[in-house]
Amino acid sequence: MHRFVFLLIFPLLFLVSCDNKNNEKNTIIKVVKSSPDAVQQLQEKISSVIQSVKPSVVTVLSKSGTGKAPIIFRFSDEVPPIENESLGSGFVIKVEKGYIYIVTNSHVIEKAKVITVKFSSGFTVKADVVGRDSKSDIALLKVPVSPEISGVKPLKIGDPEKLKVGYFVISAGSPYNIGLTFTLGIVSALNRNLGISAYERYIQTDAAINPGDSGGPLLNLNGEVVGMNTAIIQAGQGLGFAIPIDTVMEIADQLYKYGRVRRGWLGVLVQDVPFKVKKELGLKHGVQVIKVFRNSPAYKAGIRPGDIILKIKGKEIVSPTDLKYIVSRLKPDEQVEIEFMRGKKRFHVQVTVRELVDKK
Repeated sequence: MHRFVFLLIFPLLFLVSCDNKNNEKNTIIKVVKSSPDAVQQLQEKISSVIQSVKPSVVTVLSKSGTGKAPIIFRFSDEVPPIENESLGSGFVIKVEKGYIYIVTNSHVIEKAKVITVKFSSGFTVKADVVGRDSKSDIALLKVPVSPEISGVKPLKIGDPEKLKVGYFVISAGSPYNIGLTFTLGIVSALNRNLGISAYERYIQTDAAINPGDSGGPLLNLNGEVVGMNTAIIQAGQGLGFAIPIDTVMEIADQLYKYGRVRRGWLGVLVQDVPFKVKKELGLKHGVQVIKVFRNSPAYKAGIRPGDIILKIKGKEIVSPTDLKYIVSRLKPDEQVEIEFMRGKKRFHVQVTVRELVDKK
């Protein structure tokens, strides 16, 4: 009887096994058949993004004097001009009151007397500087609207907070002035600090970025700008960095309104919390105050050397650079709550931020 049962079960198992194999085979066939379509759809999407953003990406040429055409624009053996030259890229963020507004890197137009913007159509026009900020390396230009560029629209602005490592991104720019160029890559890392400035949380990408791409947009696959290309590590490959677009837009807005950037100031110097102290207090974040400037906002709020600042405006402070970045984005006269520790006690104080004044 047991043998009979086994013989009955075995054919059933064989049939189930055959069915499973057939299902797997059909699944494999379906995947193989659908893969070319998926690849084609991705290619079409990338191509569509490039075509839609192309009119709003520009080449930015600046020089410190007038004279011959810059050597980067020439392919002959002419003697290079004496004046300093710089080649970069930019993109349109606003069209208002008869002007097209373009953002680029500040280092692209540094000390420039003449700035020229070239659109993808080939139309070239002189640009004026609305404002520039060397600390963030962001500048805002404007050119008058004319019939040749009347149809140019601002690029759509994305949300860099939604980026994840591994997401596809497209870099646009004008490397070596060979023409508008697009490269595809992924987000390699987020919130990178290179020590270039105190105001950086770069998006790292392996999309090719070359000299001349500075100031160009970094885009997601929806055609939205998520960053501005700003730096590369020349000794390496696939190491490009972009300023998050929310920072770019915030700085550009201030340049548009004031012609300069107004940054917040608390009046403290801080360091990393010593490991022993961190362990004793069970802290995972925070910075220790080592100096408080007299009559500063922090001083008036009662913060003193030795205190550990944990949060500003609800945002956790992880490092001294983190604090400087967050404070720099606060607006003068803005009231913010600061959470700090003194000994084992926690305090919450309201602080009125003052404007950071650069000492020349």
